[in-house]
Amino acid sequence: MKMALFSSIQIPYVAMKWLLLFVVSGVVVPIYALEVAQVDQLTRQWLDIEKQNSQLQKDWHIQEPLLTQRLVLLNAEKKQLTLLIDIDGQKNENVDGKRKTLLEQQTRLEQQQFELEQQLALLTNQLVYIEQLLPPPLMQSWHKEQQVLAVNPDLSLQLQVALAKLAKLAEFEQRISLHETPLTSPQGKDVLVKQLYLGTGIAWFTSANGEYCGWGQADENGWIWHFDNDVNATEIKRAIAIFEKKQQADFTELPIKLVKNSSSEAKSVTIQKNEGKS
Repeated sequence: MKMALFSSIQIPYVAMKWLLLFVVSGVVVPIYALEVAQVDQLTRQWLDIEKQNSQLQKDWHIQEPLLTQRLVLLNAEKKQLTLLIDIDGQKNENVDGKRKTLLEQQTRLEQQQFELEQQLALLTNQLVYIEQLLPPPLMQSWHKEQQVLAVNPDLSLQLQVALAKLAKLAEFEQRISLHETPLTSPQGKDVLVKQLYLGTGIAWFTSANGEYCGWGQADENGWIWHFDNDVNATEIKRAIAIFEKKQQADFTELPIKLVKNSSSEAKSVTIQKNEGKS
């Protein structure tokens, strides 16, 4: 019955195509439900889809080389970035190593600075003790060096001053020097005298007329001048004249009195001087 119905109806080719599709898909649709307008609409949609598909394929063929090239460039950029990251990582490792080295150096420097501070404190205490035993001219020179220090001097400046004091001490110790200054006599009179120092250990002095003379030396209380009439003022004046090159260089003897436990022992020292005035 169904076969006779299909053969008696004239169905367009396109409609037959959709009809077959519906039958194959297992959907039973009455043929009279497919109106001509619907068939035309579906046909146009199908054609549009085919056109879009064709256009997409054309676009893909055009863009494929460009996209492939971009992919190659992106891969190359990725490799470059990976290399830079590796290099940066190595740099960070180097920085960490240098930081560790610097920290170790800083620790050593801090330890050395601490040891230097301890040694400098000990040296400063020793210089304070030595200062009270110095001859007056050298003590004045030390005072000038000390004035360089501020209220809270840094370690470097303290060390410079200490070394400068030691240098002046060594220089004064190794030479004969002459100074002129007033001294107070036992009678309370200020007398201008010339003082001839033999290093830092002892000195002799005399007034211009030889009326006042004596010697100076440091004891446990500091430097002390002794007016002593037993000292030969003529020999002192002669040694001073030789030092000032007012007389020909020659040997002269000057007394040395060693002060110990409030007693004195007289000895003599022979000197020959032929150099300029200090």
